[in-house]
Amino acid sequence: MKSSASANKRNPSSRLVSDKSVQHVYKRTLDNGVLFYRSIDRLVFFTIQSVCARKHRVQVLVASYMYTHVHEAVRVFDASQLAAYERDVNSIFAKEYNRETGRTGPVFESPYGRAPKMGDKSVRSCLAYVVNNPVEKKLCRLAEEDRWTFLAYYTQAFPFSKRPQLSRARSCLREAIKIVSHECAAGRYLHYALLHRLFAPLDHLEREQLTDYIIQCYFFFDSDECCRYFGTIDKMVAAVGVVTGSEFDVGEVFEPFSDIPYKEMCDLAEKHKLLGRGLPFLHFPEERVTKFMRYLREHTSATGRQLSRFLHQPRVSGNAWGFKRGE
Repeated sequence: MKSSASANKRNPSSRLVSDKSVQHVYKRTLDNGVLFYRSIDRLVFFTIQSVCARKHRVQVLVASYMYTHVHEAVRVFDASQLAAYERDVNSIFAKEYNRETGRTGPVFESPYGRAPKMGDKSVRSCLAYVVNNPVEKKLCRLAEEDRWTFLAYYTQAFPFSKRPQLSRARSCLREAIKIVSHECAAGRYLHYALLHRLFAPLDHLEREQLTDYIIQCYFFFDSDECCRYFGTIDKMVAAVGVVTGSEFDVGEVFEPFSDIPYKEMCDLAEKHKLLGRGLPFLHFPEERVTKFMRYLREHTSATGRQLSRFLHQPRVSGNAWGFKRGE
């Protein structure tokens, strides 16, 4: 099984795409490091994916944005359609992410992993697996509790905030919602500079409301197609709550550790105002990187490997950072 998955990952076009087949797509970052540190990173990627899915007429059934990788289940007509869609998503996001962080080059590893799902049972298992990723990584108890499985948005418009009453809302929130609506209607994704500007004057509740609004405004998942496999969305939500699914043919690298340390490190970085424009900690000089890594090691449950991924640093053998051997 491993050899098959590896072959597929090296050459995703080697596996045939049957007419209207559902494809499980798995993409991880080029250096296996953390990609999504903030909600804004996920929102930029989400709106790009939304615009590209409509442009290429790709049916996206479900997706899950993890810290270091992305899963999605999409229905396509042929391999060229899928390749064009993924190429656009990856290249546009790389341009935006590099502009934001001052980095260069591709963001995602190439080629991405993918595997066709044949038959309703196989598709249902795939959908369950994709949205249960944060459950398996101990980030939540149920898939719909994690915003970035988008499962809660299949049935609710504001699942993680209170629906704003625009007549009573502050002008900055009303203006932000108006701009988001305009950009979405024009078929444009939301770039970093715009999102920074829209979120800057908002308080915590308003930021949650705007995030919910952006997701429901740009929502592109094909809920009708999901219903075809489960009957109703409610049945789908119930089913994925008791069946996690299993996937062995998409080339995903198994990681036995929880993703909770990534959340802990993001929370600490946010507390120290290191997750602002440009992600300042990514540009620390070597001495400060070492100090920050030790600080994170002392205040989180992260392993040495997770620390390296968080800071995009190569793993160092021995005890160079004061870790226990083997971590």
